[in-house]
Amino acid sequence: TDQSAPAGADWSVAHCPDQTQLFRYSAVTFNAHRIHYDAPYARGVEGYDGIVVQGQLLATLMLRAIPGQPPVRQFSFRGVQPVYAGQPILTEGRLLPDGRAELWVRDAAGTLRMQGEAVLGG
Repeated sequence: TDQSAPAGADWSVAHCPDQTQLFRYSAVTFNAHRIHYDAPYARGVEGYDGIVVQGQLLATLMLRAIPGQPPVRQFSFRGVQPVYAGQPILTEGRLLPDGRAELWVRDAAGTLRMQGEAVLGG
C-alpha cells in the first residue's frame, strides 16, 4: 500500500532523473547493478517497472536540497518505494527545532518514495 509523503515542507526541489544521470552516477560510485541501466533486465528478471534510480542518488539529492547547505553531522535514509528513470520527483524537507532536518522524496501524486533524517551543525 502506498504511503503519503509528509505535508508542510519548508523546501521542495523538482528532479527528473534520466538514464544518462543514472549511468554517470553508477560510474562514479562503481555500481554496476543492471537494474540501473538495463530496462529489459530490470523488468523481466527483477520485476521492476523500469530502470531504477539508485537509492544513494536519491539520498544525495535530498541532502543537496537543504537550503544553505549546512554541515551534516549524521545522515540516515530508507527507501520506501522505487523511483524510475524519467519519473518526476520532489526532494523535500523541513527543519526541526532540535537541529535536525526531516527529509523525503515524493512523486507527483504525493506518494512517499524515500525518507531520511540529517543532524545538522558544525
